[in-house]
Amino acid sequence: MKQKLLLLTAVLLCIIQSYAQNGAIYNNGARIVSTSGSYWVVDNGNVALTSECAVNPANIANLNIEADAMLTVMPKSFLTVNGTLTNSATNTGLVLQSTSEGTASLIHGTANVPATVNRYLPGASQAWHLLSSPMVAQSINPAFTADPATSYDFFTWYEQGGAWVNFKNNDNAPTWNTANGIPNFVAGRGYLVEYTGTGLTKQFVGNLNAGSVSLALTHAGPVAYTGYNLVGNPYPSAMDWKATSGWGRSSLVESGDGYVMSVWNDALSTGNYGEFSSALLSGTGTNGVSQYIPVGQGFMVQATSSGTISMNDAVRVHADQAFLKSADAIPNILRLKVSGNANTYSDEILVEFGHQTSEGGAEKMNSFYEIAPSLFTVKTDGNYSIDFRGQPEAVTIPLSFKAGVDGNYTISANQLESFASTNAITLEDLKLSKKHDLMQNPVYNFVSSKNDDAARFLLHFGGAFGIGENAKEMPFQVYAFGNTVYIANTSAIALKGDVYVYNTLGQTLMHQKLNGDNQMQINLNASTGYYLVKIITDGAAFTTKVFIKR
Repeated sequence: MKQKLLLLTAVLLCIIQSYAQNGAIYNNGARIVSTSGSYWVVDNGNVALTSECAVNPANIANLNIEADAMLTVMPKSFLTVNGTLTNSATNTGLVLQSTSEGTASLIHGTANVPATVNRYLPGASQAWHLLSSPMVAQSINPAFTADPATSYDFFTWYEQGGAWVNFKNNDNAPTWNTANGIPNFVAGRGYLVEYTGTGLTKQFVGNLNAGSVSLALTHAGPVAYTGYNLVGNPYPSAMDWKATSGWGRSSLVESGDGYVMSVWNDALSTGNYGEFSSALLSGTGTNGVSQYIPVGQGFMVQATSSGTISMNDAVRVHADQAFLKSADAIPNILRLKVSGNANTYSDEILVEFGHQTSEGGAEKMNSFYEIAPSLFTVKTDGNYSIDFRGQPEAVTIPLSFKAGVDGNYTISANQLESFASTNAITLEDLKLSKKHDLMQNPVYNFVSSKNDDAARFLLHFGGAFGIGENAKEMPFQVYAFGNTVYIANTSAIALKGDVYVYNTLGQTLMHQKLNGDNQMQINLNASTGYYLVKIITDGAAFTTKVFIKR
């Protein structure tokens, strides 16, 4: 084997020649990299780019892989080619590897470069995955249909009929041809796959996508599924859902000034969708889903009407997200996770303060598994797994839970450190008439049946329960009779300030100035139920709860 050892002039890259001799792999051979002007040339041998490089990602101007060469980008290794990428060795000349440790990543701009991209599928045997192809026209059969020793299911999502359509279906409407149109992966579309066996790696072979990719979206399905389209990452690198340019998402539903994408998580025994919104202040959504969409990952979006979603190289990043990161230290963000002893499935919600309004977030998507638990907050327009809220203040949020099976369950609160120690966060169990201080004990255990009323909990933020705002003695007596709220000044001085009334969804119903009188009354045109009254005066804030009866 011809061997060359040259140093790159710009940066020192850890490029290791790997070759087989007598059945062994040697990783300490000479480098076979040469430079020619602004080019990085790989010739006559097998070069492995590893994550142990002095610079990761490797960032070069141009790359030429000659006909007798092979460049392998190892798991967790990143390669950026800013100029021209040429591969004269066809598909075997450029290989991106993927294992349980991570996946290789390539960012480039040259169209139709031949390559092989591997995608490791984690999880148990017969776990479901949302998959997409980084190739221009990847054939589904035979690489993604059954191996002799395994069985498979391979589905495309047909929004118009609200149905999953199997690759095997050529007879019953809607057929595969109707739903997908071709026997290949469609660039930018996601698919649902299931294989027997564990530790499986699937291989994409062909010409790499680069530049702009656009996918048609439909909005014609049944009410429960209207506008939901399964999209996929079309590149050999991750994509950033929070990228400030490169996305064309005007056809998508906008919720709280953000666009939502949902990823099915079977790998972590969650058994639920995880959501992420581009308006999240943090980089991590629910159930393991982050802002980074991995290589080969499919994801759900919802369209407002028939249109398109588009993306280009500006959204591409190097991020070795698991096929689906730790939680971010963002102020005033709460995660609640529910799990049970009856099965391994779990679910998670996220409440994030600091938004312009308390509208939007990410709507809850139901699990494929009926036995998986379901946790979600309730707003006037639907159920949410990510709940956006305005500036931190006293608010009560309805929290619903559905038990997939009868059993013992645990709700665990995370990221409580992002709240001030004086904040009160209380979980109220309406079934047991019990209040649990999550700041003192972040774990709440309870028993639930799948026939229980889902509207079981209230999540209270603020000082309404004797902590934080109400640490001072409240100089008012606040009560309600009928639909009128009365505020009586119990101090010896005339107090001035502001009075706010909120419903349990955190919406402001009324704002009025304190007039300094000993008593004032507020007539509410509101339905029967509990409301929060917040009084701000002399630099102090006080919150209490009243019951309005129409």
